Amino acid sequence: MKKDNNKSFTEIIKKNKIPVVCIAAVLVVIIVIAIINAASTAYLKPYEKKYGVKYPRHIAEEFCDAYGQNKYVSTRLDFADSGKKVFVTDDTLQSGNHFDEGSKIDDEKQIKSIGVEKESADIEALYSSVDKYKNSKQKVTLTDIYGKSTTYQVIAAYYTNTNKADDNGYVFPYYTFGDLTEDSFNNYEDRIYSRSLFHTEYDMSYTDRFLSINVDTDFMPNFKFVILCVEVDGKVKPYTDVTKNKKVHYPQVWYDKNDKHNPYWLAEQWQPDVYTDKKHKTTQKL
Repeated sequence: MKKDNNKSFTEIIKKNKIPVVCIAAVLVVIIVIAIINAASTAYLKPYEKKYGVKYPRHIAEEFCDAYGQNKYVSTRLDFADSGKKVFVTDDTLQSGNHFDEGSKIDDEKQIKSIGVEKESADIEALYSSVDKYKNSKQKVTLTDIYGKSTTYQVIAAYYTNTNKADDNGYVFPYYTFGDLTEDSFNNYEDRIYSRSLFHTEYDMSYTDRFLSINVDTDFMPNFKFVILCVEVDGKVKPYTDVTKNKKVHYPQVWYDKNDKHNPYWLAEQWQPDVYTDKKHKTTQKL
C-alpha cells in the first residue's frame, strides 16, 4: 500500500499531540516578526518609488537620496569646520568624491584614502597654515550607509605632485592604503613629518588607524593638497601646541620655480611595503 506523504497540517498536529496553545504562540511570533520587518523598511518605500532602485536593508534614511542618485555611495564625510557633508563612493571608476584604489569603507586596514572635489569640501582653506589649523575643530567624521560613524582628527597637511616629471620621476604615495609593515610605517611617518606644513604634539603610532583625504589645488599645476587624520575615541580635543614646519619637503618643481636649493634632493624615492594577507606574512610595494 502506497504511503501518503501529504498529510494535512491538522493531522500532523493531532498525531504528534501538539498543543493548540503552542501553535498559536508560534503563529503570533511569526506575525509579529513580519510586522516588525515590514515596519522597519517602510521608510524605504517612498524612495524606491522615487528612484526606482532596490535599497540595502536597514540603510540609514539620511543616505536614501544620495544612494538613489548613485548606487555606489557607501560613505559620508562630515567636516566639522565647514559643516560640509560629502557623500563618497566605493567605486574608483566613479567621478567625484570616491575612495582611492585599494581603499573602501568596510575594511579594517591601517590606512584609508579618499579623493574629494574642491567644490565639495575645500579642505585647503581649512588646514593650509598654522593659524587656520589652530583655529579649527580638527574633526572629521566618516559614516557608512548604515549609520555607523568613526571620528578622526586632522594631524598633518601637505602638498604633493601627481606628475612624476615634477619631482625627478617620483610621486609621493599620498594615496597609501592598507596595513604597512612596521619599518615602512616608520618611513611613512618620517616623510609625513618632513612634508607637513605644521607640526602638532601628536606622535604617530603604528597601532593607530588613519584616514588620508586629498583634493586638487591651485598651489601648483597638477598638485594635490592632502590632510592626514587619525582615528580617535570620543570627542576631539583640538591641538593647540602647533608650530610651523620651517623646512617643508616640497616636490622639486617648487624649488625650481622659487629658485631655491632642494635640501631633500638625495631623499629616497620611497614606496610603502604593505601586507597582502590577514596573517601579515607576505608583502608588496604599492
